Amino acid sequence: MSWSGIRTVMVLELRQRVRATRWKVMLGIWALVLVLVCLGLTSLLNPGDGYDYASEALYNFILCFVLGIGLIVAPTLSAMSVNGDRADATLALLQATMLRSREIAVGKLLAAWVAAVAFLAVALPFLLVLTLAGGASWLAFLGHVLVLVVTLGSVCGVGLGLSAMTARTSASAVLSYLVVVMLTIGTPLCALIASNSVTTTQTRVVYHIDYDKSNNNSRVCKEKPDIDSREIVHGEWIWWMLAPNPYIILSDVSARAPLPKSEYRYGGKSFLEASGWAMDAMRTPEPREIVIRYCEESSKNKNESDRRSRDELQHLAFWPVSLLVLLGIGAGGVWTASRRLDVPVGQLPQGVRLA
Repeated sequence: MSWSGIRTVMVLELRQRVRATRWKVMLGIWALVLVLVCLGLTSLLNPGDGYDYASEALYNFILCFVLGIGLIVAPTLSAMSVNGDRADATLALLQATMLRSREIAVGKLLAAWVAAVAFLAVALPFLLVLTLAGGASWLAFLGHVLVLVVTLGSVCGVGLGLSAMTARTSASAVLSYLVVVMLTIGTPLCALIASNSVTTTQTRVVYHIDYDKSNNNSRVCKEKPDIDSREIVHGEWIWWMLAPNPYIILSDVSARAPLPKSEYRYGGKSFLEASGWAMDAMRTPEPREIVIRYCEESSKNKNESDRRSRDELQHLAFWPVSLLVLLGIGAGGVWTASRRLDVPVGQLPQGVRLA
């Protein structure tokens, strides 16, 4: 597999897209939509007296909005690249050249990937401005961009593989969208369904406050505690089902990155940051028995004692592993397309032709 062959296929694909006037119009409409969304949300958000949450909330919304649009656009860029060319009788021309099947598959993938990243490039100035305004730290911004690029590439790889496996472009497009729905909506649904099978009983022993009259009514614990039981869900057994979700990956990046402001904001986390901390809570093992002693509660302010610094996160970041999983899924689609493009072909599926 040579770079010259990959570049040839990629350039051919990109020239076809650039020559189409609809492609330029789509990018222009996308930029206009982002401008209208930013202006509309800015007029709705009112900065408070203290820390300005407007830029942070706007950054999180635009980031999730860009990911959602990217997951809609990316399948359309690759899900018809193989069976569409086969239907137009142009794929056989590439297969008749000295190009190898791997070069054709990777070239088509890179072309679709670059086209999908073009939508991200249009949204990049908006995210940069919001980052400068304090919407996120620079480490979080770089991590978010990396997640977006890898996710778009993975979805393009899946669409390419399904395009090579199916004869009709409509079938490959629908299957690609089903994969996207499975990653975004199906993963939390699977975790919700699996929660019934990881539910156990937890015993809770509560020692309430009592007063010792023989010792100046000093506060002591009651001799007999209240014992009850409740059902709990062991999220540490099923949290991995959410790991491939692109939105969960973004939240994990936000939870690990430093805050845009130097001071810690208790209770003032952004949506993505709060989701990342919720994943940490889900990954924390639940004990079979919990003992609560209200009589030994510290005299310090409870809000102060409950505060946790950024360095006290209980679990390691999982987003690098999640990105590797997404890359593996996309690589599987490219490998499938490469195998389907091999020539000479043995037995063709029904309804599939070479030229």
